Amino acid sequence: MARAQYEVRIRRPIEQVFEFLADGSNNHLWQPRTVHTSQAGPALGAGTSFRQTTRHPFGFNVSSDYRLTVFDRPHALSLVATSGSPIRPTETYTLTEHSGGDTVLHCTVEYRPVGLARLLTPLLSMINPLFAWEASWIEGVRDVLESLHQIS
Repeated sequence: MARAQYEVRIRRPIEQVFEFLADGSNNHLWQPRTVHTSQAGPALGAGTSFRQTTRHPFGFNVSSDYRLTVFDRPHALSLVATSGSPIRPTETYTLTEHSGGDTVLHCTVEYRPVGLARLLTPLLSMINPLFAWEASWIEGVRDVLESLHQIS
């Protein structure tokens, strides 16, 4: 298994942080490689799919669609990648209300191989730095939401 975690404290109410994360159209604001994200259906909840395009490190665009697997407003949100790389990690966002109305946002990115992919388990440690980088993107959530707070 490959896994990374990251946590930030955001000076915004838990409901606002959750809604920002759940709305995939915000992804380009805080995920550095995201080009465009659109919801693939009218309802938002567990099972909702999103079509997403990201910029590959070599400069071309790739599909990186995902599906929400957990939608527990305003405390937890999980998604699983459904296109792109053969490694399809799960991202879990856990939100905790903190004193003074702040929110603690915790992100876990992990991949658990199944079937024949388990043979690659010893090599998975090589993607831990990539997962750690991806988990740290939640600093962008903090930066965007707190800058909006200063404007309003």
